[in-house]
Amino acid sequence: MTEKQNIEASLEQVCNDKLFAKSTTYSRLLKYLVKKALLSEDVNENIIGTELFGIDYTKDKNNGVVRSYMYKLRKKLKEYYLDSNQEHKIVFFLKKGHYNLSFISVSDYHSIIKSRTETISISKKKLKVLVGTILFLTFLFVIINLVISKPHAIWKPFFSNSTLVVISDQFMLSETDSLGVRRGTMYKEINSNKDFIEYTNKHPNKNITLTDYTLMSKMAPYGIKLLSEWFVLNKGDYTLKLESKLTFDDVQNHNILFIGQYKTMNLSSLLFLKDSKVFTTYRDGFKYVSNNSSKAYNTKFGAGLKVEYAMVSSTSLSPGKRALYFVSNNDIGVIATVKNFTNIEWLNNFLEQIPNNAQSFNALFEVSGLQRTEVSCKLVELEVFND
Repeated sequence: MTEKQNIEASLEQVCNDKLFAKSTTYSRLLKYLVKKALLSEDVNENIIGTELFGIDYTKDKNNGVVRSYMYKLRKKLKEYYLDSNQEHKIVFFLKKGHYNLSFISVSDYHSIIKSRTETISISKKKLKVLVGTILFLTFLFVIINLVISKPHAIWKPFFSNSTLVVISDQFMLSETDSLGVRRGTMYKEINSNKDFIEYTNKHPNKNITLTDYTLMSKMAPYGIKLLSEWFVLNKGDYTLKLESKLTFDDVQNHNILFIGQYKTMNLSSLLFLKDSKVFTTYRDGFKYVSNNSSKAYNTKFGAGLKVEYAMVSSTSLSPGKRALYFVSNNDIGVIATVKNFTNIEWLNNFLEQIPNNAQSFNALFEVSGLQRTEVSCKLVELEVFND
């Protein structure tokens, strides 16, 4: 018999088997694919669907009938060759994901099946190892996240309750210059509507008016970025508010996180360091008075170096509400302290200096450096309160 005759005989043998005898659709599909293979014509999903099943793909480009039939035909052929007691000279083979049928020998077919079985077996073993590794790493990550990386109690209220992040801002005014041009300006004496009224009453000849905008320094975007990353890490959230818009109701109903300069404080100036027995603001920094001795910590400039001072104050403002202030009269001090207090390793080292896990304290830091990065932040004075 010729090869073509062997193929046709094998086709008749398959179609007469009980798996195909009652499945005219799959017999038709197999005969069609054999015919195309004998003619060396390539086929694809659209060709089969159009020529054999009359599918109009212009109406439905995603018609999956042919894919479904091909999938089931592969399963039927595999079952037939594995279960059939008949001898086979030729095997009709459909490679997964392909539509063209191949004619291969029985020995080649069994080699393919054996190779697939071994591959699946090995893959299952690797999969089990992989799944086990992933589960272990996931468990380890959860433990680290819950135990090692758990933030100190000073941060807990801010992650679990309503928190307001307050950003210091400077009132901007409009003033007519000597050329008669209106320009934006700032007065250190004016940082609220009340200040404006008092100042203009004392200086009626000043041609200044209020504007509808305020000014923030670069510590605002950098500080907010650090706090946002910290809150996301600890699954917390907060609301933003400018110092110029802060009210007593805000303080009573929220935990307060303040970042900025004390020289631009309005309402916050009444609350910041309110319980301190040793600290006060002083010029461009802070004053520390204890045991009849007094120390002034003000910004210093040197050759290629700037030294400034920043205060971190953790306190209670209203029942059940906490406040945390990051305050300096310069940007670098605010940014450096926020950066460190949102670094779990640095924070844990600092909190070892707080006795009895107290949550309320005033900590003064010396911050050295001219740039936002690579600055030192050293604790110089500490006041702790009994909660």
